[in-house]
Amino acid sequence: MGNDVTKLGDDELIVQLDECRARLGESIANDYGCETVRGITSRVGELEAEAERRGLHTPR
Repeated sequence: MGNDVTKLGDDELIVQLDECRARLGESIANDYGCETVRGITSRVGELEAEAERRGLHTPR
């Protein structure tokens, strides 16, 4: 999961953010464990921060 988010194109950034948000919801719903949820939450935060830095509008 640890790609450098600054090297992603805008479209890829949005796709990865959407996928991570979906994975986070699935992880919580299926009780995959704290470590998984923490990792995905961290990645979502990285992607959201980069999207905000670029001025991209992403639905939450």
